[in-house]
Amino acid sequence: MRDFVPRIHAAGAELIILGNGSPEQARWFVDDYAVQTPVFTDPALVSHRIVGARRPLFLDPRTLARGAVAMRKGFRQTKTMGSAMQLGGVFVITSDGLMPYRYLSRFAGDHPDPEDAVRALEAAAAAPA
Repeated sequence: MRDFVPRIHAAGAELIILGNGSPEQARWFVDDYAVQTPVFTDPALVSHRIVGARRPLFLDPRTLARGAVAMRKGFRQTKTMGSAMQLGGVFVITSDGLMPYRYLSRFAGDHPDPEDAVRALEAAAAAPA
């Protein structure tokens, strides 16, 4: 998403990352990845439950396939922080509380195309109030 931040800002919005590790782990994430956007954490997973983020009991086989693709591209997971089985999502939420884009991961490694989320944001920003 880092590459999309200029378009997000141009639409009058902010990219926010919400994790589920401890505050110390969130600081490590920010420092290790040089994150330039707000990062919050919810170790109690309250916000994850509110949005309906899944928490599967078993590892989905598709996760292994996505992991292999990521490794071929040079990505490496160093260690797990927070709840290992908690899945996430991507949401575009407008200042008036509407949600023109919502994507909940179905398994670890299931991510939406960032272009879809940013296009929804841009369309919402261009819509008459």
